[in-house]
Amino acid sequence: MSVPVVSPRLRSDARRNRRRLLEAAREVMREHGLEASLGEIARRAGVGNATLYRHFPTREVLCEAIFAEYGSDLERIRERVLQVPDPWDAMVSWLEETCAAFAHDRAFADLITQGMPQSPALNEVCLQGIQLAQTLLDRAQRAGAVRNDVELTDVLVVVCSLQRVIPAAAEVAPDAWRRHLAIALDGLRPRQGPALPATAMTFEQFMAIGERLQAAPRGDLHREVERAPDTVRDSAPGPGVISDELWELIEPELPSHAGRRGRPRRDHRQALEAILWRYRTGCSWRDLPAEFGSWQTLWRRHRCWSAEGVYQRILERLVQS
Repeated sequence: MSVPVVSPRLRSDARRNRRRLLEAAREVMREHGLEASLGEIARRAGVGNATLYRHFPTREVLCEAIFAEYGSDLERIRERVLQVPDPWDAMVSWLEETCAAFAHDRAFADLITQGMPQSPALNEVCLQGIQLAQTLLDRAQRAGAVRNDVELTDVLVVVCSLQRVIPAAAEVAPDAWRRHLAIALDGLRPRQGPALPATAMTFEQFMAIGERLQAAPRGDLHREVERAPDTVRDSAPGPGVISDELWELIEPELPSHAGRRGRPRRDHRQALEAILWRYRTGCSWRDLPAEFGSWQTLWRRHRCWSAEGVYQRILERLVQS
């Protein structure tokens, strides 16, 4: 006789921790996207990193749980736009609602434009978005509302371009995307004149561009450090990457402490090690290990050195050596 497999029930404190983690993850990923810091999620939930990894061993598992819990704006947008009788109005409504969702939910923006290759379930959401775009485009072209030489990839490039701009402009010009979407929509309408220049990129080319954009912000090392337990993360910096010989070349280009009053600055060498470690791992400033010192101090030091051309001088010196 077969015995049914029964999943063990979580203790009440474990259920509370899981709920807090999901709520915090939803909030943080709305603000920062699917690649948001897991350390920040644990902090907002009021638990340790080890607790987060016990419940969600990978980023993909966490993201799947979030979308299973809260659903996707794509489902709600799809239901509405497919009920719009006029094909042009349906396409405009889809683009406007999608961009509006991008403006308040960066995780949704990442999911729709980039997918999540390591999660078939979430990657399917991205593919559903592409299928919806194709359906709306075909309907609009059959109705004569969109020019016939527009391809699906042309529409997807418009969406992805706005997705990149919307979060960057959120605090400066939050509604600027509406103007540029209107310009793009006007370009889709049929008109007298020459055909669009060149040929539309293929879907494979479009996906290759998306992969390049995804690969740029983060490195594999950051993922491994972020997934490790607290004890591993605490020891992650390891030995410095600046040798004594290299430091002899770099030190003269850094601001001198001579004659400076007040509390002495943190050692420049340690600060530079911290900055290099951050760029090597791709972590956020807030996730710098505590042994490097205050991340706010390091961030200000980095901004100051950038403005004063310190990095450029170091590079020129190293090239000449």
